[in-house]
Amino acid sequence: MKLGATYRQSGSTTAEIMVAALRLLKRLCLAFVLFGSLGAAMAQSQKPYPRGIIDLPGAISAKNPIGTITDHPWQNVNVDGLRIRTGWDNTETADGVYNWAQIDECLTLAVTSGKFIGLGMIAGIDAPPWLMGGCTFTDGVTTLDVATLTSSTANFVTEDVGRVIVSAYFPAGTTIVSRISSTVVQTSAAATRTTNTKNPAAFSILACNPEGAAFRVLTAPDSGVMVVPWDPLAKAKWKAFVTALGARYDSNPQLGYMVMTGFCQAGEAYLASVQAGYVATADLPAGLVAWEATVKEVVDTYMTAFPTTPLLITGARPYGGTQSSAGTKAMNDIFAWGVTTYPGRFGIMNAQLHVTSSTGYYLNAAIYNNRFTEPVGIQFLCSTNSADNVARLSNSPPYGSDPFLSAYDAINNSFTAAVNIGCKFVETYEVDVKNSAYQTILATQGAALKSPTPTPTAPSITTQPADKTVTAGRTAKFTVTAAGTAPLTYQWTKNGANISGATKASYITPATTTADNGALFAVVVSNVAGSITSNSATLTVK
Repeated sequence: MKLGATYRQSGSTTAEIMVAALRLLKRLCLAFVLFGSLGAAMAQSQKPYPRGIIDLPGAISAKNPIGTITDHPWQNVNVDGLRIRTGWDNTETADGVYNWAQIDECLTLAVTSGKFIGLGMIAGIDAPPWLMGGCTFTDGVTTLDVATLTSSTANFVTEDVGRVIVSAYFPAGTTIVSRISSTVVQTSAAATRTTNTKNPAAFSILACNPEGAAFRVLTAPDSGVMVVPWDPLAKAKWKAFVTALGARYDSNPQLGYMVMTGFCQAGEAYLASVQAGYVATADLPAGLVAWEATVKEVVDTYMTAFPTTPLLITGARPYGGTQSSAGTKAMNDIFAWGVTTYPGRFGIMNAQLHVTSSTGYYLNAAIYNNRFTEPVGIQFLCSTNSADNVARLSNSPPYGSDPFLSAYDAINNSFTAAVNIGCKFVETYEVDVKNSAYQTILATQGAALKSPTPTPTAPSITTQPADKTVTAGRTAKFTVTAAGTAPLTYQWTKNGANISGATKASYITPATTTADNGALFAVVVSNVAGSITSNSATLTVK
């Protein structure tokens, strides 16, 4: 039966024709449902996790686009992809106004070269001035090493004194210190370049509009102006931007992975010592409580906006200095939350690869512990283009006590460290990717990174906990020995109930009483491949 057929020719009655048409319509509706469901399922299919050698060029912008296919190692057979970095200010030039050109150019080159890109949008120190209540002008006149700024359109007012200037022609954090006239102001720092009316300087004066988001001028060792990530306006605008970004690019097969940002200064999770209207807990200062809450909101947004693209967070202590231990806890909190909330989708990486990188460092441990189930990778700490950088990679004086290596051994041994901690890709600075002396390293180590992930071995118990007899008032120690793919986790039980905090291979009871006599102790040993429960050991208390 075909749509549009003349049923009168077959001699069918009107009722028969209507019944047949309804049957056909039902079949068509079912087909549309089935094909629609299939299309939706296909649209939601996950892209493969990124693997191999990822070239790391400098950040791109409208003034510094990616260029042509020969400007970067798109055609290097040892390179699998390029990590692209650009700023929020470059991409959302006004509220809801987007400049996608630079990202589109990268994806076009990725198609031509048969590679993929990883994309990271820098939000914190590259937040757009309009978000922070900025007024932008394009007619600035400056003189090198002179602390003045001239503009015929800015109409400087007394209220501008103390306000921050954002411009490529002044150091980060420069402020207006006095108003000389409506067209000239004195600045807290001298201009870094000379400009004139034919080649003027663009600049923004922050907080001109009172409804902008809160921001901070960072102090040494940091620099720049950073929007406060948990400011309600900043958070809302960033989430809207991520949603728009995902709508445009998630379905693009050349987008191999996204690095989640919006809760940090740049690409890593590092923040600064900024407090907020949150209540401190026993473990975390108020700023870290705010940070954790913001990270979760932003990650939720990424997961919704990019349902098919691998997503990674670049771990770092949000706060350093006296709050470094709290920062470690906060970062580990987010790792644990992320892999539990979004299993298989919450990728982990860090930006500190060097020769001595090992699982003894908490960021590398997070990679190793999730290497079977999540996308994992790492970025080099630096390139090998100077003796000082080679010392950093070697962990030799003044950065550490290990021997100073040749540049060749420093980069090669660093790659080996990445493989050993379970990384599947390594972002490598372009100066090293282009180095002809390193091509064998890139080929060999790239193959190692892309090698199949071994099947994890479920835990097995090689030594069961033994029965114990103690005198009342003494403690008892139970121990298990287990084998299987690391990491192994332990949970001891007493009479079938979990014992809080008893999560190691050995468990020591509190001081016993006669009420503990006959108690049964066992342990559940788990890893990514499964779990096993030990035999019960009996405690006898005399």
